[in-house]
Amino acid sequence: MESITTLKGYGKVSDQENQIPSPLPKPSSPKALIATASVVSLLLILSIAALAAGAFTRPSHHPSVSSDSLKEVCAVTRYPETCFDALSSSLESDRNSIEKFDAESVLELTIRIASKKVSSLSMSFRSINDMPEEAAVGDCVKLYANALSQLNESVSEIETEKKKGGNWLTKEVVGDVKTWISAAMTDGETCSDGLEEMGTVVGNEIKIEMETANQMMSISLAIVSEMKKLLTIFH
Repeated sequence: MESITTLKGYGKVSDQENQIPSPLPKPSSPKALIATASVVSLLLILSIAALAAGAFTRPSHHPSVSSDSLKEVCAVTRYPETCFDALSSSLESDRNSIEKFDAESVLELTIRIASKKVSSLSMSFRSINDMPEEAAVGDCVKLYANALSQLNESVSEIETEKKKGGNWLTKEVVGDVKTWISAAMTDGETCSDGLEEMGTVVGNEIKIEMETANQMMSISLAIVSEMKKLLTIFH
């Protein structure tokens, strides 16, 4: 009986073996392939667009600086819009403009921006100083060169004190920086007054440069003058 049972077992065929193999899937038609590719391409384009939109809506390219922080700083100046645009542009073009966003770094950055504006303006006046009869233009060349020297002195003292470490923004340093920036602003105002008194006509581009340079010096002076307030905001 056992042998019969064994033989019957060998004679069985599994259910899987009895199943008829399913036919292979038919290859996709060209239209289906085109439709799939179109959907994938559309999703890829939407993803790229979303990433681009996110990049343009970030408040600032600097990792530690927000638009609100810049506006709060610039609110202490007479020209908050000019201040905000200048600081934003500087931080966007150079991520190392401010390693640590604090009152001291903002002060140094605004003075450096003012120095660049004054230097560019000085070069512009030199380019039109080819008429001996226009004495006011020659005076402006000297005045803005002197203003640039004053601003550079401010940056130089700040850098020297920073290397010493500790609390470098002392009463003496603040006083010196205020004096130099004020003197630079006086040079700019003297240039403007001289041009007006002599009736000297300069191009619109130079007028815009003068206005921007004078405003940036005013912004630097306001920030150093309001340093106690800014230190309170940051710390």
